[in-house]
Amino acid sequence: MQIRQPKIKLFINDKDATRDISDFILEVVYTDSIEEKAKDELQITLANHDRRFLKDWAIETNSKVEASIIYNDKEFTLGTFYVGDDFTCKAKGSILTIKATSQSLEDLDNFKKIRNEGYENIYLKDLVQQIINKCSKKSIVDTPDVFIERIDIANQSYEQFLKQLAKKYNCRFFIRSGVVVFSNQLQTQELDLTNYLIDDQIRFKAKKEAVKAVEMLYYKPNSKQAQLYREEVPNVKQGKTVRIQDIAHNLNEAKEKVRAYIQKIKTELKAEGTFTIYGQPVNAGDKVIIPKDRYGFLGGVYEAQKVVHSIKKDEGWKTNITIKYVGG
Repeated sequence: MQIRQPKIKLFINDKDATRDISDFILEVVYTDSIEEKAKDELQITLANHDRRFLKDWAIETNSKVEASIIYNDKEFTLGTFYVGDDFTCKAKGSILTIKATSQSLEDLDNFKKIRNEGYENIYLKDLVQQIINKCSKKSIVDTPDVFIERIDIANQSYEQFLKQLAKKYNCRFFIRSGVVVFSNQLQTQELDLTNYLIDDQIRFKAKKEAVKAVEMLYYKPNSKQAQLYREEVPNVKQGKTVRIQDIAHNLNEAKEKVRAYIQKIKTELKAEGTFTIYGQPVNAGDKVIIPKDRYGFLGGVYEAQKVVHSIKKDEGWKTNITIKYVGG
């Protein structure tokens, strides 16, 4: 199968560096993920035989790098990245690898700083937006309509706290192209990639004991008296009842947490795997169609959890996709 050979377009600190640096690029690896608290990463490996990138830096710590893949007269934008302090030299400095992430060092420090804060009488969306505004200029926030009477950040970083919130309310928390995303509704596309397939590995996960119902305690309005909210898991006739070990502040919060738990159960019941394809503009979060006529009961709709694009001069553009079953 012929591997697609694209071109890499690079801007460094808002200056077009494509022509100056393209002849020295050995490999570009772009990692896009919607896994918890994930940050997009860009890794550039350069031929450095005359040591130019060690003597006279073209890319320095905290430099802004904008990258795209050019293929078939189309442009697949990878995003904006900031160079960290991770530089690797090999062969006496003749090969240099530079790593960058989708957040600047300053923003990363803000996310990782330990905090002790309290918030009262606030909606979940406003809470998340306030926290992200303290750390980043850009964000996409879309959450369930949940009112929170009181919540504390106790000896946690904003990153740890947002990760915890995302898990409770079935949201995604990740950073892409310098934008912090906290959302339960991602804008994605559906793709059938089997015609581009190089290799695959889909693993079936045997079902554990079925869960028939999920329960959670919540506080009765204007009192500290606890009530029980219970919801049946659709299409499950027999199984155990699980109680979430927490107390919600109100009924709506209990419903959202119970439904997030049920959704988690659904996505863990079937299969996961990896696909390697020759290069295609796939983003993490996209839905991947696994045809049932080829894969039988493993067929259905999967979500791309992590996508790694690798562009090498001798191998072209390959994409490795980690997928997880979501239904269909």
